[in-house]
Amino acid sequence: MQIRLINNTGKRTGRFVAYEYGTDLFGYVYVDKIKGKEKGKLVSQWVMPDLGSLVRLLDFEIYKRENEHYENINSLTG
Repeated sequence: MQIRLINNTGKRTGRFVAYEYGTDLFGYVYVDKIKGKEKGKLVSQWVMPDLGSLVRLLDFEIYKRENEHYENINSLTG
């Protein structure tokens, strides 16, 4: 699954951050953080033992991005 945030303000217009997450064959939860403007680049990877760790990580990461004026493109209506 994926959460994609995009910035539409100032010099950062068009930049995005995407969090791709899921479970692997051994039951661990993984998160890949991808940042960029058009293509994107993998900047961080996390492997966690449980779903609670995933929720805490995403809560913190999304909070940081919202303070930088990123918006969730899945929640935008047009």
